[in-house]
Amino acid sequence: MENSNTINTLVDNLDASIENLEEALQPYLETSLEETLAKCSTPEEKAKAYNELLYITDSVLFALLNTSGIKTESHPIRSELARTQQSMKRLEEVKQQLENKKSQVDASNKKTAEFLQNTLGTTGGLAAPDSLKSPAISSANFKGKHTKF
Repeated sequence: MENSNTINTLVDNLDASIENLEEALQPYLETSLEETLAKCSTPEEKAKAYNELLYITDSVLFALLNTSGIKTESHPIRSELARTQQSMKRLEEVKQQLENKKSQVDASNKKTAEFLQNTLGTTGGLAAPDSLKSPAISSANFKGKHTKF
């Protein structure tokens, strides 16, 4: 009796897991690859979509092989999963490098603008500090009593 309760619990857990998997995969199953790629506007998004779909496919196949009793330690699916993971990691590294380069360019542009303002004494413009936007000698200096020299 105890074994049948354990088996029933395991079957219920498996059924719930399969339902969760179906719900998670539903967005990928409803649209074709062409439709998914058509929604992507940049090459980065397309590469991410390819990686996600490939990883999902490999993971489900890996789980199927494991549940079928096939030993996956030396199966080619392992190397395919590792290759997909490396591809995803490379995509993240490239994305991070681009972000770092963009922040370096922004910092360089800011330093250049500050240098030009300090050396050329430029006034006005969006990048100028408030102290440079007003005239050096204001009318406030000429109010009151004036003496002639």
